[in-house]
Amino acid sequence: MDVKRFYQTIGGNYEAALSIMMNDAFITRMLGKFFTNNTYGDVISSYENKDFAALFAASHALKGVAGNLALTPLFEISSVITEACRNGQEPNLDAEIEECTKRYKLIHETYLKEISC
Repeated sequence: MDVKRFYQTIGGNYEAALSIMMNDAFITRMLGKFFTNNTYGDVISSYENKDFAALFAASHALKGVAGNLALTPLFEISSVITEACRNGQEPNLDAEIEECTKRYKLIHETYLKEISC
């Protein structure tokens, strides 16, 4: 699969990613780096620990990386989580965290299957 089809499969924005990173090789490299860092794991662990300050920071970081990589579905849900935690709020985000996990897994599995082979 080419990078453009990867973005189509996951509901991302290939053109936006290309405008930031200039070519498919760099997009692929940055996707690989994204999946080796622990930003998503930090979101999950901070929510499980009910550390909402850490959750805000982690979800904000995830939102930024997902936005730069134009991983639209992950950007959207991490934005929801970030805003829910802004100003020290302690919301129940079970459904949002579950949706974040679902979206992350779909994107990661598609990447593993189609790009990193």
